[in-house]
Amino acid sequence: MTQQPQLILCTTDSQDSAKQLARSLLEKKLVACVNIVPNITSMYSWQDELHEDQEWLLLIKSTAERFSDIKSTISAIHPYDSPELISINIEDGLPDYLTWIQDSVK
Repeated sequence: MTQQPQLILCTTDSQDSAKQLARSLLEKKLVACVNIVPNITSMYSWQDELHEDQEWLLLIKSTAERFSDIKSTISAIHPYDSPELISINIEDGLPDYLTWIQDSVK
């Protein structure tokens, strides 16, 4: 059975936090790869206040079948009360790359 590949987005407050999250996910073999995009500017409303912060964006490659475990892992160690964690199904891509994602998280 083919697993549904996903791109999962998560932001955090520092490079150290981003690396800790990525390492934890990789060590548990929940993900194939995590790209860390530094120093993005996030503007958002939180608790009825406008915020503008520097964050680090994690681009996480995994599968839908592993998303529940990813949510649990990130929730346990993320520094935010309500971290961003969004999954997007990957509908198309290079077959070898998508197979690599699936094989990496078996």
